[in-house]
Amino acid sequence: MSRHHTGRICLLALIALARTATAQELRSPLMDRGNSVIQENAASLMPTLRGRHLYADQGVRVGRVREVRVGQDGTTLLAIVARRRLLGGGEIGIPVSTLSQVGPVLTMRGTRDTIRAIPPL
Repeated sequence: MSRHHTGRICLLALIALARTATAQELRSPLMDRGNSVIQENAASLMPTLRGRHLYADQGVRVGRVREVRVGQDGTTLLAIVARRRLLGGGEIGIPVSTLSQVGPVLTMRGTRDTIRAIPPL
């Protein structure tokens, strides 16, 4: 390969890299630190919530918690629950802030109809 040809390839690669760099959103150290804290919170809740059954009003078993992750807004922690087929099936995201523990039981507010109405992820 000639030097001229190699130089062109490097130039094209640099131009492509510069275009992708300008297309990225601006980030600040404060935003990165906040995202890091939220990710750590999600990770710290995993051992506590993963595998537990979630119940709603009147003892309705919603399903089992699969994982905890950060929601699309970047500020909400979601318990990802494998919803029972009787309630529509699929995985749904329940904000962790709406969960509570009554004795050893993990609970949320809701009826069969409200749980069926939650769209799957």
